[in-house]
Amino acid sequence: MSSLNKIASDIVRKLKEKQKTFSTAESCTGGLIASSITEIPGASKVFLGGVVVYATEMKKRILKIPDEVFHYGVISEEMAEAMARAIKSITVSDYSISTTGNLGPDTMEEKPKGLIYIAVSTPEKLCIKELNLTGDRLSNKIKATEEALKLLEEML
Repeated sequence: MSSLNKIASDIVRKLKEKQKTFSTAESCTGGLIASSITEIPGASKVFLGGVVVYATEMKKRILKIPDEVFHYGVISEEMAEAMARAIKSITVSDYSISTTGNLGPDTMEEKPKGLIYIAVSTPEKLCIKELNLTGDRLSNKIKATEEALKLLEEML
């Protein structure tokens, strides 16, 4: 069992026990969080859905992220927070995860390759984690997915 599979399995189990739901708004992880969760039998009881809002315009159009958030940049704590809150509101889930960042190979918005923000919104609070990864695009994407799932697992 892969590390992603184990964490995803634990999350599905814990959410079922609590009778809670969750949703995702992914940018840099490209749907890998949702994919990891839907690999687990019974995930449909807890996972309501998710969106991949890779392009800036999709963050505006689908998640309705306010213009003022974009002043901080697409790669920012503020964007991760806004995305997590937006998908939680749209899906009416109990928990949500969002990811935004720069997988590489170049800088974006004058922010280095490997800078990623994860936000997890719970019924009580919102937690943001900053990652500074040093791998290639694929390894950064996998690591960001793993860290996002771990953060949700901790919050449960």
